[in-house]
Amino acid sequence: MIKIEYNLTAYEEMFRYFAKCLKLKVTDHTIHFTPEKGSGFMKLLSLLNGLQLMVYDYTTFDSILFHRKKSDSEFYVLRLDEVRGEDGVTKGSVFFGKTTQEWFYMASANVHILQVNIIISKGWLDEYFEDEDAGEKLASHIAFKSPLVIYEVMDTEYKRLMNELVYIQAGKHFEQMIVQNRVLLILERFFARLHKNIEQQNYKVRISSNELRAIKDVEHELLKDFSEPPAAIAQLARIAAMSPSKLKILFKEVFGIPVNQYYQKHRMNKAKAMLLSKRHSVRETANALGFASVSSFNKTFYKAFEQFPAEIAIPENK
Repeated sequence: MIKIEYNLTAYEEMFRYFAKCLKLKVTDHTIHFTPEKGSGFMKLLSLLNGLQLMVYDYTTFDSILFHRKKSDSEFYVLRLDEVRGEDGVTKGSVFFGKTTQEWFYMASANVHILQVNIIISKGWLDEYFEDEDAGEKLASHIAFKSPLVIYEVMDTEYKRLMNELVYIQAGKHFEQMIVQNRVLLILERFFARLHKNIEQQNYKVRISSNELRAIKDVEHELLKDFSEPPAAIAQLARIAAMSPSKLKILFKEVFGIPVNQYYQKHRMNKAKAMLLSKRHSVRETANALGFASVSSFNKTFYKAFEQFPAEIAIPENK
């Protein structure tokens, strides 16, 4: 397996780094996979409005683990991702996250990857939202959602836009205009759908800025140390200076799920990240995250991801 660790936010620099890790050459802003390594390409496309874009269409003969480490520079990444396995089954998803967080992406061997990656600076996003009626609500949601990880299923419209970017013909008339247009259509579609979801979640309860800050304090306390049991609702309510019942209502309003489910979700995401890093065994991960036994950890992990930890962990004897 090839492991690529990075925290770069400039796609041109990142692109050269990927080529170096894969031991491939860059020609005309394109990395072509050689026959002994796989097939297809990674391509860097330039944009005129401060956005950055990379598109992928490849199958690799060796699994590649992309590990984005935390970056001090605050950028956002919107990724359209379609994976087709050896069985011919295709799965598509849309991901939105922040570069100040850590995440992993596994490109498995002999699996076809089709992907569009758009990196967005905080300044660009602030300007994009500035003149939009929905901008303030979107900006607040993105600022307060921590960790900022948003997934949705790719539909046919996303797929059409992605294909037009991946398979655009070099030298085609108005190529630059087409690329700019399709990228902006993808962004418009994503943020319009995100705003609609926020409206549907939040139409019942009004939350003041002070209450929102209190809920963020609770979230910080809840997620600061997974090796210890989470604080009781009564203790969290004291931190928020509100009643336990109000805390439960507002926490679910902000994050979409109850307190304990939120804790468990991020605890298990941390477990998966530890295992994917190939630095921790199943037992080490279970102990670090406060599980009483490996069997309890296995059961909880399978419930969250429908696979057992041993399927992605390093062997115990390593």
